[in-house]
Amino acid sequence: MKKGVNAWIYPSNFAVEKVLETSCELGYDGVELNLDEKNIEATKKERKAIADKALSLGLELPSLCSGLFWKYNLASPDEKVRKKGIDILKKGCEFSANIGAPVFLVVPAVAVPEVSYQKMWDMSMKGILEAAPVAKDCGVVLGIENVWNKFLYSPLEFRRFVEEINHPNVKVYFDVGNFQLLAFPQQWIKYLSDLIVCVHVKDFEMSTLQFKPLLQGDVPWPEVMRAFRDIGYTGFLNVEVPPYLGHPTKSAMDSKAALDIILQMA
Repeated sequence: MKKGVNAWIYPSNFAVEKVLETSCELGYDGVELNLDEKNIEATKKERKAIADKALSLGLELPSLCSGLFWKYNLASPDEKVRKKGIDILKKGCEFSANIGAPVFLVVPAVAVPEVSYQKMWDMSMKGILEAAPVAKDCGVVLGIENVWNKFLYSPLEFRRFVEEINHPNVKVYFDVGNFQLLAFPQQWIKYLSDLIVCVHVKDFEMSTLQFKPLLQGDVPWPEVMRAFRDIGYTGFLNVEVPPYLGHPTKSAMDSKAALDIILQMA
């Protein structure tokens, strides 16, 4: 397995070049960049510059992440919001292809009181299926992530959702820390197994109900790593934690050290 880091671990004033250079210096194998409403409009030349910079540093760009699907909910009761979400899906595929990232993370839906569970299921699936041909043309996989969205809270249901979409370019982006509160991540890993194409790692402390840096929470890392090895997963573990307030890179430094330890477990 490879050591990756999400760019959110650095202060927001870090330019992409600095994110990549710092990650390389710290010993990460790859960087997951984040798509927002500003950089989604970057030109192909600007995107190529990102890919070239990563290549020059010997870094992979394993995936592209975005928080935009919380705002542009694929199951929103507002059709305009849903259409915007689908547009972001398609643009995200193109952006991923331009920088050489094989996976684009997708939050499938965010539950709201006025939309029934079945309708949320149907609208989310419809939006993802509309973007799937673009993903295929771009050579990108849409990685559906398990998040705190009041939707798909069982591994059986999660797998069924992806299998009903039934498209080779729609798989699972598994977040280990997100479901420590709700379930046993090692069980999810074994059940989703062949569908997992990328992984987020962070810790979670049950007593405070808070996300934590790696090895500072209750995630059973030996069992989790054993599960990943049992299913033959060899891809990236991308750390997704915020920066420390007191130092711009200490969070990334500590996370790299923790990843080194975690990868020796099981």
